[in-house]
Amino acid sequence: MTIDYKIDENDFLTHQLFVASKSDRIKKKRQRSRVIVPLIYVAFGLLFFIEDNLSLSIIFFIIGILWFFIYPIWERRHYIKHYKGFIKENYKDRFNRIATLEFNDDFILAKDNGSESKVLTTEINEINEIPSTIFVRLKGGQSFILPKDKIADIANVTSRLMELTEYLKIKYDIDDKWEWK
Repeated sequence: MTIDYKIDENDFLTHQLFVASKSDRIKKKRQRSRVIVPLIYVAFGLLFFIEDNLSLSIIFFIIGILWFFIYPIWERRHYIKHYKGFIKENYKDRFNRIATLEFNDDFILAKDNGSESKVLTTEINEINEIPSTIFVRLKGGQSFILPKDKIADIANVTSRLMELTEYLKIKYDIDDKWEWK
């Protein structure tokens, strides 16, 4: 099966955000940032409350609560801004180029303007499908990004990839509810 499509900046951004959302290290870091700072503010609030400084205590409690609820919104935007800058710097030459992927049982042949690579299917680690994109993740950490809206016959591609996962005995994960949070 052969498919032709173009990848743009948003496809790379979706990929980076998906990988970040599945990374245990980033999940822990985000959770720590959301919880530890408000706890510090609450601790200072308790300290001031014990010392009978009620106004300062209330201020620290409010800051802690606001941090807990507002910080995740800021953090989401921060990650998007960070990854957009990274993508513009590192992938700008790959935007809007026609890519061709040929899926065989033994290898994947990838071609784009001026380059060609052949990857053994045994190098596929897993395949992840989210509402907008399919990611064919390789053992080395790289991925083939397949934007669903830019591939003509996505149903055939999906069924072919499912056959390939059964043949290779690897995971095909469908996450219809994924979104960057």
